[in-house]
Amino acid sequence: MKHHSLFKAISLATSIAVLSACSSSSTESSLQGSAFKGPVDNALVEVKDASGNLLASGSSSAGTFKINDFELPDGAIFISTQNGSYTDEATGNPVSLSGNGLMTVFTRSELRQLMDKNTYIAMTPETTLLAKLVKEKMAAGDSPEDAIAAAKQLIKTQLIDGTNPAGIAGDDILMTGNLSSAIPADEKEALARNRAISYSYQAKNMNLNPSQVFEMIDKQVADLEDGLLDGKDTTGAALNITDKDGSDIDLSSVELKTEFGMARSQLMGNTINRLMAGELSDAETAELGQMGFDTSFMNQNDEANQQAAATTEANLQATNLPAFKNLPVLIDEDNNPDDAQATYTLTATPDVNVTIEAPGTSWNTTMLRYNGLQLPPVIKVNRGDAMTLNLVNELDADTTIHWHGFKIPGDQDGGPDFPVTAGGSKTYQFTMQQPAASLWFHPHPDMKTGEQVYRGLAGVYLLDDAISQQLVADKNLPASDYDIPMLIQDRRFADEVSGSKELLYMDKPMDADGMYGDDILVNGVKLPKLDVETRQYRFRIYNTSNARTYDFALHDGSNFTVIGTDGGLLETPVVTNHIMLGAAERAEIVIDFSQYSVGDKVMLISRPFNGSAMMAMSGMGGMDMSNMGGMNNMQSMSGNNASADMGYSLLNGMRTDIMRFDIATAVTDDVTLYSQLPANADIITERLTEADADKTRNFIMSMDMSSMSSGGAMKFVINGKSFDMDRIDETITLSEGDTEIWSIRNMSPMAHPFHAHAIQWQILDRNGVPATGVDLGWKDTVLVQPGETVRFIGRFDPVVNSGDYMYHCHILEHEDAGMMGFFRIQ
Repeated sequence: MKHHSLFKAISLATSIAVLSACSSSSTESSLQGSAFKGPVDNALVEVKDASGNLLASGSSSAGTFKINDFELPDGAIFISTQNGSYTDEATGNPVSLSGNGLMTVFTRSELRQLMDKNTYIAMTPETTLLAKLVKEKMAAGDSPEDAIAAAKQLIKTQLIDGTNPAGIAGDDILMTGNLSSAIPADEKEALARNRAISYSYQAKNMNLNPSQVFEMIDKQVADLEDGLLDGKDTTGAALNITDKDGSDIDLSSVELKTEFGMARSQLMGNTINRLMAGELSDAETAELGQMGFDTSFMNQNDEANQQAAATTEANLQATNLPAFKNLPVLIDEDNNPDDAQATYTLTATPDVNVTIEAPGTSWNTTMLRYNGLQLPPVIKVNRGDAMTLNLVNELDADTTIHWHGFKIPGDQDGGPDFPVTAGGSKTYQFTMQQPAASLWFHPHPDMKTGEQVYRGLAGVYLLDDAISQQLVADKNLPASDYDIPMLIQDRRFADEVSGSKELLYMDKPMDADGMYGDDILVNGVKLPKLDVETRQYRFRIYNTSNARTYDFALHDGSNFTVIGTDGGLLETPVVTNHIMLGAAERAEIVIDFSQYSVGDKVMLISRPFNGSAMMAMSGMGGMDMSNMGGMNNMQSMSGNNASADMGYSLLNGMRTDIMRFDIATAVTDDVTLYSQLPANADIITERLTEADADKTRNFIMSMDMSSMSSGGAMKFVINGKSFDMDRIDETITLSEGDTEIWSIRNMSPMAHPFHAHAIQWQILDRNGVPATGVDLGWKDTVLVQPGETVRFIGRFDPVVNSGDYMYHCHILEHEDAGMMGFFRIQ
């Protein structure tokens, strides 16, 4: 289905209708305006006084109209459209209107001034809502001036405020402007178009017919009469609307303002996606630039992706790539592999001199490491093992170890509520009661998680169980040397000085929006090569970058098989040619190198995708960028210097090489990959449906611009709140039900990986589309795209789940800045 953008190029044509509506010989100057839901064509335009008397009429063409020769009476003057047609932007379908359409209202003095200045009036869904509310308020005795002022304020606070996906200045109800022009006059007109078109997206999301936008407006009028947009009328009764399938929607159960904000975010994301795909017309691109979007960096992005493809060809032939490194495996300190107990000590060590190997070179850098190791460690345990994990903190700051993806008690989870002070220690104790999975661990101190992870504190935790062991024994899974964990991390280094490079963190303008580096490290090595045999290999891919998303693929487009996600093996393997992983997401993939010949080389890459929405938004709408924290100094960026000004050239979403596989040895593969897990696997026995849920909770991720007016930084928040260590945001009482659906909605212009502690979840749907394929696996972190709603379901286990846990964005700089909350299980 074709989706149209906010910035769809619209050809301007004007039809002039000169009609007489009053017998007076004195005349006023002409009234001209626009009717936009997209541009409304062939509509009857009527001008009436407050009593409904017709003053003048005309017709619209391509969304504009002009009416001459009529007098203006005192009081309120209403302008409206009847009939006409337009193209619905959310569906691309034509909409023919029958009866009332758009409206607006002015006082006589307001309209007089606009006509004298030949200013276009604007009719949109929001001015229609305004005019209808004004009629209600005037019927209750308000003067036209008071009624208009009150209705404007009500619409702004109840509908518009907080729904802007980009935080652009000027997001307020607009009464004037030619919204049907090819390019709006300013950002206020562009935002008005965004809001008008978003009504169509909201209708589509609610399963309404496009023409029901006007029914929605009538419901909003009835809703707002009591001053609240809550889906109820003045008596407190729920309002209803019937969708296109004949089902009644109880509007009191719908977060109507959120629905509008999500529609706006979808529209913004759609437009930026088309921009980054090179699909916008010149007029659309010009409109973005007029709004303050820096579209020039997109040309740079396209050029960089083309250059990256050429670089891949060069890297395939390179003879100086460093060797792949396997991560060190820690030894159980009790030296008894058969006692179902395991003890490990992890010492957070500062100032470890680490050697980074890269093509044709290497350098030293100072990092944080566990146990002073050169690389992050691996812990291997079995389901049922009783764990004793000792943390010794040799740092000069608080730290913790968060056991990411574990089903354990809250006081052992390693969140910021249990800090281990500098020079202190803590013993974590718990029993592994979940299926085999590629888990991991990392620090989680308040406001310092991003820095400590970035500087090197992280580790792999491989959990095994009887099912995975049997699959290995039956030659249904690659194992041993053919089962390889890979930590993928991007890092930024200063220029080399005497063989050393300083590891840089949060040193550039945009870093508060997510820390990105130019060097992609795989197990601490830049662009390594791994000699492989002509057989299947199991790669456990960990995206342990602070913020970057990757779309992993083989450079030649060959398929591979996904066998596992964050929390364990998939019931049925999924064959694909790429997989996107946000920060903290993991995937287990099997690559079959028997499709190649000895001497062949294949590159693991990250494919190009739209991952840099914030870059496109730089300098928007006259915003004072100096007060935007991570977005400051962006006004100085232009053209091909944009990324250099930001301090990094590898924007999120750019194509890049990850590592190379060199097919070195021909062998006969003895593994036949499993096609179905055994019936007793947890992913089968614990599969949940919506009917199993006792409760649904809603979480909205958005940008908070409110602090910018006072010189503060832009914030990323959940449910409008920034993290507070002393506040419990959600309480789960297991005696009232242990199974919940969490609905995660992204009302911001960038993707956010949402992570919830305590359990592994199962995705139900994305934007109402049931989960399939890889989404059917266990997940503890879910990448939620702009304008997207992801619902997942989970069952809390009273045996292990108790106490306080976190939910947060796993872009660690967002987490540290407050995009996080507490939930309590009791």
